[in-house]
Amino acid sequence: MPERRVLGVIVCAGLLGPLAQASDTPGALELHAGASVMRVDFREVADSGQRLVREQGVLPGVVGGVGQSRGRWQWSAEVSYYSGVVDYDGQTQSGASFETKSDASVAKIRARALHMLDPEGRFWVGLGLGYRQWQRHIRGRGQVSGLDERFTAADVSAEARLSLLRSQEVRADVDLRLAWPLRPQVRIDFGGLYDTQTLQLGERLSARVAMPVSFAAGPRSRISNT
Repeated sequence: MPERRVLGVIVCAGLLGPLAQASDTPGALELHAGASVMRVDFREVADSGQRLVREQGVLPGVVGGVGQSRGRWQWSAEVSYYSGVVDYDGQTQSGASFETKSDASVAKIRARALHMLDPEGRFWVGLGLGYRQWQRHIRGRGQVSGLDERFTAADVSAEARLSLLRSQEVRADVDLRLAWPLRPQVRIDFGGLYDTQTLQLGERLSARVAMPVSFAAGPRSRISNT
């Protein structure tokens, strides 16, 4: 099977600002939950550079998490899940063009611990761990059978956060992440027509830059784009 490479970017953005339950009490837990959307642009190419597959669409989802600060340390964990239907533009094994729909779901979990480097609490660095799973059912059409694929990967990351603005009303940060995947693989189920295959995928360093902003919505809650 030709080598697989993800050329597109999967972008997660807040659809409805998650509602964070916060407290000024030292050591108190901070909870957040909300709705989100994920824009998917996934491509597969052959070694020759020829595009084999492009999958595009928007998946609705939910996200929730918890965090806590203790002294100069802060930890957090977040879980998200997205599910929906996207457009699939590919080809059959014979090389004929094939367009259909793909039922997709993406589940992610991430935890990290940060250490404060300066007395003002503006700069934090630390480590993170993550796991994600992407399942898709490529629908069959006419004489062409569908198939199921499941991509899985864990990762370890170096994390940094710079606080740009910190007040009672508004908080704004820049989050940086460099992540290295651990044993990424894909499992392909041909629905009984062929043997199920599990392929190990290449490992490649990834980078992410985000700017979370939150606004006070009450004495113990905030609205955030996370």
